[in-house]
Amino acid sequence: MKDQQLYAKYDLLLPSKFDGGYLVIALYEKIKNREIEEYFTQSEINEILKDMAVDFNLDSVRQWSSIKDKLFHYFLRSHPDEPWKYYLTDYAKNVVDLMISKLENPYKNHPLKKSVQDSFTINQGEIETIEELERKFGRIFIQGSKKIITDHLEALEDELREAYIELNDILRKEDGQSATSLVREFTIVFKKFGERAEDITEAIISKDKFLNDLLNVVDHFYRKMEEDGKFKTINLWKSKSDWEKGQEIYKDIREFFSSIDQKINIIRRQINHASEKLTELQEQFSARAFFRLQIKKLHRIVLESSEYAVEGIRFNNNFPLKQLVCEPIRMLYPRYYELEPPKPNIIVNIETDSVYERNEKQKIEKEINHQQIINQWVDKTKDILESKGQLAVDELMNNIVEKEKDLSIAYQVASRMIAFASENSNILIDVEQKIISLPQQNLSLWKAKIMK
Repeated sequence: MKDQQLYAKYDLLLPSKFDGGYLVIALYEKIKNREIEEYFTQSEINEILKDMAVDFNLDSVRQWSSIKDKLFHYFLRSHPDEPWKYYLTDYAKNVVDLMISKLENPYKNHPLKKSVQDSFTINQGEIETIEELERKFGRIFIQGSKKIITDHLEALEDELREAYIELNDILRKEDGQSATSLVREFTIVFKKFGERAEDITEAIISKDKFLNDLLNVVDHFYRKMEEDGKFKTINLWKSKSDWEKGQEIYKDIREFFSSIDQKINIIRRQINHASEKLTELQEQFSARAFFRLQIKKLHRIVLESSEYAVEGIRFNNNFPLKQLVCEPIRMLYPRYYELEPPKPNIIVNIETDSVYERNEKQKIEKEINHQQIINQWVDKTKDILESKGQLAVDELMNNIVEKEKDLSIAYQVASRMIAFASENSNILIDVEQKIISLPQQNLSLWKAKIMK
């Protein structure tokens, strides 16, 4: 085992109920109800042990002298100034509080949607800097909100599990209750599942909206990084660091909600399974109704087939009659038969169309030449950009159209150069909102310049 100390001290950390466990709970409750002081005496402990023996119908419980050594490890301490008095440790109070919160979870009557909205909401213009984002949704600051959602789902699972047990108990009832009373009980319990299903759906909508808003905030940091990369290179590293931090926060919260989605899917399956219990109840009613009908038929047949005699009631037609169930055999056969052998397949050789073949080859050769010309112009344009450091897109296209007499070649070369510049971070595309029309061409474009 990785942690042998945990296994060695398990009984000290969680004592059994009559070896001090029930005593700690009783002391906690009496202190909370102000029945005893926070610093209690041994006589009060002995009184509690006697009451426990009466409450649980025991002849006797373990004496204080036999359990105190175990409790003094983690649960009890002696008062430093008054050694004959004792008090509960913080660990003991935390253990009992954990038990109470598990049984009386405060989130059972609190909507999941409200918890999600209270903890995960971004208002318009609320977050402008990475410090504000970290302060509200950073990994450390968001732990409390995550625990609220997790505790809420745990309470929801416990509530649905208890309701599911109630549904099973209703289905197992065999005390002759009427269908109306069973349906009424079933409806009261099943109402919880309907309310929780609606609450979960609204919570998922709120969660999806929050993730979308958080992604917009992260994208804001990314756009700021792009602007600083073009105009304010001094702030580039700070903007990049802010964007990376925002990405980490978004990834952490998205992974948390992914685990929440898995738990919600399990709860949804429980709700769907509960609807199957309603089907079982319907089948149970149908089976009961069919059985009662059969009993009524049998009772009517008995009355019709019986008569009074000296020796008592007897059946006048040898009731019940027994016969073997039989059914005539039906022979199914085809009406018509196809006795002719199948016709063989015939392969037809199609003659070669030399004219079509020649035309297609010419089209392919033309397309290959077209692509070669485009590649040559792209290589030539890259050399011009490397040597001169800048290139006007409209002048390039006019030059290509003038020499090649083909607008498609100019358009393809310009598109490839724009894509080449977009993929390289050291090349800048300067677009001026000024429309330029190519002479003798039905084409207009923004005035653009590629600079290195």
